[in-house]
Amino acid sequence: MNPMSWLERRRYQAVWSDAHRALLTLESFAETEEDGGRDLLAAAPRIHDEEVLTHIRHHADDEVRHARLFRDRAQEVAEAQGRHLGALEEDKGKAYDLSGTRAADQVNAHGFFQAGLFDEMGEVGYVAMLHVAEQRAAHIFTQHSAAARAAGDKATTEIFEEILKDEKYHVAWTATVLKRWRGEGRDAEVSRALKSAKRGRALDAWRRLGLRSASGFATVLICVLYWTALAPFGLIARLLRPRAGWQEVRGAGMGSQY
Repeated sequence: MNPMSWLERRRYQAVWSDAHRALLTLESFAETEEDGGRDLLAAAPRIHDEEVLTHIRHHADDEVRHARLFRDRAQEVAEAQGRHLGALEEDKGKAYDLSGTRAADQVNAHGFFQAGLFDEMGEVGYVAMLHVAEQRAAHIFTQHSAAARAAGDKATTEIFEEILKDEKYHVAWTATVLKRWRGEGRDAEVSRALKSAKRGRALDAWRRLGLRSASGFATVLICVLYWTALAPFGLIARLLRPRAGWQEVRGAGMGSQY
């Protein structure tokens, strides 16, 4: 196993070994799936390919069902912890969703482009984007499923396994449609769309790395400044501070001034 894979696995294990983070992740996944379903339903009226439209509607239903599964499980976990989901609002700024962060205004947490951009992308661009996004989602859910299983969370593992069956279908139908379009003489268009979608995912990953690196660098810098500047000068100032109480006046004469 290469170092990056090991670090990725450790990151997912850290989520499911912490009850609070696990709850936040489940709730965030529910919101993410809802976002994906809304995007698909908004794009449906613009689609003219009947095969694609049929899959899009089925896909949207899957996303809504996934959201319900995640939210129901989050409710169960919250009740087990004696908490309420409404109390999690202050923590939802953290990156527990599928993409890690909403790095660009053009995509939602699932990696889907906003429905308003569908007219600019067209059917080929949209399906290519879905294909790349669903491949990534399937990978993430696989990792989370393994981590939840390792943590002994059987109920959550079963949910991930059920959802992964749908994710495989999502990857398969988008691949089938793209292959058909290639056979219809649109190979160059499909290739460009896939490259654009992958480039967009890579750019988002770079942005996320930048955000995380900046945060980590700031923490390290503050620690270095504290121990090399603030702490030493504070200690010196404390040592040089006059002691409390009566002090002997050095150089004063012994006789009376009268």
